[in-house]
Formats: sequence, structure tokens, C-alpha cells
Amino acid sequence: MKCFCLFVLLVLPVAHLFAQEDCDVFNIQDLSAAYLNFSVDSIILQSDGSHEVHLSNGTTYTMVLGCMDPAYVEYDAAANTDDGSCATLASSCASPTMDGYTYSVVEIGDQCWFSENLRTTVYADDSAIPEVTGNSAWYGLNTGARCDYQNDAANVTTYGRLYNWYAVNNGSGLCPSGWHVPTDGEWTNLKNYISSQGFSGMVGTALKSTAGWSGSGNGTDDFGFSALPGGLRYDNVGVFYDVGGYGYWWSSSPSGGDAWRRALKYDPPGFYRYNDDPRNGFSVRCLRDAD
Repeated sequence: MKCFCLFVLLVLPVAHLFAQEDCDVFNIQDLSAAYLNFSVDSIILQSDGSHEVHLSNGTTYTMVLGCMDPAYVEYDAAANTDDGSCATLASSCASPTMDGYTYSVVEIGDQCWFSENLRTTVYADDSAIPEVTGNSAWYGLNTGARCDYQNDAANVTTYGRLYNWYAVNNGSGLCPSGWHVPTDGEWTNLKNYISSQGFSGMVGTALKSTAGWSGSGNGTDDFGFSALPGGLRYDNVGVFYDVGGYGYWWSSSPSGGDAWRRALKYDPPGFYRYNDDPRNGFSVRCLRDAD
């Protein structure tokens, strides 16, 4: 590895700085004597972890060791001398804000997911998503709509909101810019990844939150997806059902006159795929667009 002169760039690896090992032809003292006509007199460790470097020309330099690459988790903005500690690339899975709310997110495999259900009252272009409370009005819809479970806003904090598939399919976009409602295939990719990590046949258990499910239905939430049983609103009568016991999530993929969705149940450990009438009200998770 080629070394750079400490006194010019101050990026010399710390092992070379202290051991003064040969660096190509010259060591540090040779380099300083040959090119800069001064040398390192002393290096003093400070109480804050920095190093005070005293040079023979009377100048002093405070050297702060650390990772200097902001692409890594270990990045230290105060560091001015790289010590080789950069090891873990930082996640690019950043939390988006929509309708005044910032969502929690989680990176699972090569996908970046919401780790909570969507709760927006507007589309991505800020146009309103109509709230429909009446049962007969709900099952008569063929346009986008939203509701709170049991029309009770207190449920939104835990479960988010329920949306019919017409809202999912609205051209204005139901998720924040740069995000989308996952396709059926993208849900399958999530399932396959979880299964490949030692959870074959237990994907539902790995995705479910560790609390909030009825009976013995709590999961292990091994990947931070934190799936909760937000229930549904039925297409044919508009009534609410299943909160606490079942979670349902739309995909953006049509299936004939229906659309594909996924489900988790309070007891079995599986992750289930069905097609359903687009008038149903289900939860929504958003997935970040591919790079």
C-alpha cells in the first residue's frame, strides 16, 4: 500500500505513523527529512481520544482518528485521519415523509419496506383520498377510498388506515414519491428471502410483531417488518372484521377483475396469497422503488 506524507495530507494509516515502518523506499522520518526538512518530535494521546502531533518545526497538529467515509456506519465527521475502521456500508433505506408523517422503514434483503402500515389521507400529488364511512356507500364504490377501522381514528396510530384497491391503482400514487405499493411478485420476493434465511414454513411468524396478535398468534419479528393484525373492511356489506386476528395487505397486481393480496393469521405460521374483490378495505405497505 502506498503511503501519503503525514504532513501534507495527514491520511497516513496509524500503524505506519507509530511504527514508522518503511513505506515503499522511505519511512516517515526519511520522507519528512528529504522533502519537508522537519520530523515528528512526539505524539501525545489526549483525554478526548485525539492525538497531538508535535513537529520539529515547532508546529502542532491535532490528529483525530476514525472512519472518514460517510458511506459507512462507522463514519466519524470529526475524524481527519483515517484509521481503517470503515467496515459496514450504511443502509440507503431512509424514512420518507408523506401527509406530515414520517414512516419507519426496514431493509430486508435487497428491498426497503415500510415497517408500519400506510396512514395517508392524500395521494402522492397531495390530492385527497376520500374517506367513506357508510357501509352501503363503501361497497358501492368503484373509485379510490380510505377509512379507519370501525371509523375510529384511535385505531390509526396502531394499524394505519384501510384502502380499497381502487386507491392502490390510482394514477396519482398511493405511496410517497420514490415508493410504491408492491407488486404480487415483489411480495413473493420478500417471502422467498425470509424463507431462505432459515424460516421455511415459518415466514408468517418471522414477519409478525412480537405483540398485538390475539391468542398465541404473536410472532418473532426477526426482520423488523412488525406486521400487525389491522383487520379488513368487507367489499359486499362494508362492515369491519378481524382486527387483532388477521392482517391483510394489498399488492398492486390485478388478477382478472380482482387483485392479489397477502395475509397473516393469528395462529398458523404461514404467509398467504389470495385474490380478492377490489372493493375490500385492506392495509397497505409501501416498498421503495428499485435503484
